[in-house]
Amino acid sequence: MMAAVPDAQVGISGAGKRGFLPRLESLRGIAAVSVVGYHITSLFTDTSVTGMAPVVMFFVLSGFVLARSLQNNPNPVTFLRHRLFRLFPAAIAVVLLLALLHHQYGFYVGYEAKFDPLNVVLNAIMVRHDINGVMWSMTVECFATPVILLSVWIFQRFGPRPLTVSIAVLFGLSFWGPYVHLLGGVASLAPLYAFVAGVLLQMQGEPTADRLRTGAAWVLAIVAIALLCFCGSQKQNALIIALETLSSSLLVLLVAFRSSIGLFAALDLSPVRFYGRISYSFYLLHPIGMALAVRLFDARGLPVLLAISVTTIAAIAVTTPMAWLSWRYIEKPFVAMGRWVAAKQPSPASVSEPG
Repeated sequence: MMAAVPDAQVGISGAGKRGFLPRLESLRGIAAVSVVGYHITSLFTDTSVTGMAPVVMFFVLSGFVLARSLQNNPNPVTFLRHRLFRLFPAAIAVVLLLALLHHQYGFYVGYEAKFDPLNVVLNAIMVRHDINGVMWSMTVECFATPVILLSVWIFQRFGPRPLTVSIAVLFGLSFWGPYVHLLGGVASLAPLYAFVAGVLLQMQGEPTADRLRTGAAWVLAIVAIALLCFCGSQKQNALIIALETLSSSLLVLLVAFRSSIGLFAALDLSPVRFYGRISYSFYLLHPIGMALAVRLFDARGLPVLLAISVTTIAAIAVTTPMAWLSWRYIEKPFVAMGRWVAAKQPSPASVSEPG
């Protein structure tokens, strides 16, 4: 599924590489936590709200951050290796945890799936996502990985126009059911072009952001936040997803390249930074946290808004320590292992000039 200070916001290190943008990670953390509220709401009200808006934000962020990574190191083998070590260990661990809980206690999240070995394996490698339904977005992330690679390659050779055309084509396809449901289950390819939008933002967004006056940038930031919140409260369709992509893209553009906007200082707060760091594990584990919170804190007798608020806070509280453990003891070690493997690979120079 699975992306960020003030000084670091310029994004260029002393070596000329495009640096890490902590505020984008913080933005991902806010999106991950907000998904809990969307899903809790559906437990207490008859709503068609699904939490797609923050997922669209994830997709734009992924396109942006991964394009940035490819600009630093365009080697596709290295890129794919890093994706493998970044995405799969935590996802596999969550699927195995759910399989164990189902075997021991009959526990499951969402709708009860089959827990036979083949289905567990297919879920662990993100081909299916019926054991942990929120992993549909990771199925789409995996599908989008070659799309991001290809988009960066195309931009570097032909410029922005082909990416703009591909966004338009993919937007048109988002109205066509067979394409939208191509990956099966609840996975939706409707927002696939959000990844391409993220790539385009990274490759060409900085000069666009620089041309904005400070007042206009402030207004755009507020409008983007309001539009994203509004779209998140609506029934999802192709037009709403397009507006979510637009508003997410505006936010990513401004957070990445207009650090002077005071509104974004909240992204530097320690709690927000913390949830940014653990956002991937938090997203994977929050269905378990929600299920436990509903069992531990029965809010059915409370007024609806209060019940939603109490259960959401409880679910976040239950999910947070699990997510931190996953981040600390699964994500970090495997990301470090991926870097270690990359460091052990001989450089082109050492291969061609062995002496």
